[in-house]
Amino acid sequence: MSNKVVLKADNLHKHYPVSQGLGKPKAHVKALNGISFELEAGKTLAVVGESGCGKSTLARQLTLIEQPTQGELFINDEATTGYSRKALKDLRTEIQMVFQNPYGSLNPRHTIAYQLTEPLDIHTNLSKEEKRDKINEMMRNVGLRPEHAGRFPHMFSGGQRQRIALARAMMLNPKIVVADEPTSALDVSIQAQVLNLFMDLQDEYRTAYVFISHNLSVVRHVADDVMVMYLGQAVEHGPKEAIYNAPKHPYTIALLAAAPTVNGQKKDLTLQGELPSPLNPPSGCALHKRCPYATSQCSEIEPQLREWDGRLVACLRLEEIYG
Repeated sequence: MSNKVVLKADNLHKHYPVSQGLGKPKAHVKALNGISFELEAGKTLAVVGESGCGKSTLARQLTLIEQPTQGELFINDEATTGYSRKALKDLRTEIQMVFQNPYGSLNPRHTIAYQLTEPLDIHTNLSKEEKRDKINEMMRNVGLRPEHAGRFPHMFSGGQRQRIALARAMMLNPKIVVADEPTSALDVSIQAQVLNLFMDLQDEYRTAYVFISHNLSVVRHVADDVMVMYLGQAVEHGPKEAIYNAPKHPYTIALLAAAPTVNGQKKDLTLQGELPSPLNPPSGCALHKRCPYATSQCSEIEPQLREWDGRLVACLRLEEIYG
């Protein structure tokens, strides 16, 4: 029996208006342009791509921090648009976030116990004793001693603070956790411990993860599926092993070729130039000015995701490249 779909994004767009100066019309930064996916309970979707590709913007849409310009987000089959403030507050218990910087995401003025109690105070009617028991249980689950909950964030190491941030995210037993670069601020020796903790908690609570990272070796360790983003769009999306063992989109190939820690054979492909501005994206395929396979057709027609060799790929030239 297949797992229940707990999170569904349907053609999400997010455009931000920006001023171009006095007397000039506003321009729009097209941070997201039509992202769609489904995520099942207990599974992990990894989102990868260069800085500026829209990964963190997607995280803000998924955690209901922002509303999309266009498209729809479903949590447990419920559409999230048109909700009242109270309804959104209740819905937010189903999806939580772990941020990149564990120290910046914790309040230095409050003890860990206070910060773990806060979501319980807001969203539950548990007694004081029940809250204390739940905090002690969660501290143990993330590998920390319950008696240390009375300490302040600066009294913990970076890895311990990220464990605390994960504990806070899990306090309400959410269906989904969005993790935005959760190990990039940690020492390499600590990263594996935190990743293993993510996976252990997923096994215990059947939490679905959206794992955002630029570190492709980290992604391979935790992901079930991988979505590769470029300039606000998904260019390749499919099972982890299919994408790592035989990437099809030129951008995915270039990403893997640039990652020295990824094992296996690599195709030698280097992109030229810099990521275009989302204020003025290229016509047609967003990658065509950097792609060695591009033709004049690529500058005119915007490719759509389509089935190819066990995954979805947005490229016009798959037949010519792969036969």
